[in-house]
Amino acid sequence: MVRREKTNYVIQSVAHALQRAIARRLDAPWVASRWSRLLVDCNRDPRDPSLILPVSDGVAVPGNARVSAAERRRRLAAYYEPYHAAIERTVDRARRRRPDARHRLLALHSFTPVMAGVERKLDIGVLFDAYPALARRLGRTLAAHGYRVRYNQPYSGFDGLIYSARRHGRAAGIEYVELEVNNALLREPRSIERIGRDIARALRSL
Repeated sequence: MVRREKTNYVIQSVAHALQRAIARRLDAPWVASRWSRLLVDCNRDPRDPSLILPVSDGVAVPGNARVSAAERRRRLAAYYEPYHAAIERTVDRARRRRPDARHRLLALHSFTPVMAGVERKLDIGVLFDAYPALARRLGRTLAAHGYRVRYNQPYSGFDGLIYSARRHGRAAGIEYVELEVNNALLREPRSIERIGRDIARALRSL
């Protein structure tokens, strides 16, 4: 009999309801930003030009039209840095509480089904850079549940677009992966619960 090693997940997210559905089933700690990415994008390197967008999907963001250096620093201090500090604390606490478990970090986001007039024909994107085997296993399991799965779509992990997962996964020396879920699937509580159940089962099976 092969003994399966216990895996402990930490889940960071901006898709809050889905995040909670997954975390509840895995008994996993979670961290979520309470602020819109239009205020400051916590999944970007602070040096990234898209950290604070003046235009999003062709729509001007008035509050970002003329962001001074001082305002940029204020937003980083008030919203960005506390989020990342919370992830660091949560990962550290999880590792201390379960030192014998394998730990992984899951970043969870949602995406709009149409961007720049182009339909995105997928349900779940599995984004990765450093752990392709983990990403492929997760993707295959989700596909077996009937989801249209694509890898590094609608964004690519190789383009720096899984910054938060990479930053904290590397710092802790643990595996990490990001899921992007089509938000057309997240508009009803029953659908959120179903997807949360399926993602939790897929993670548990890895």
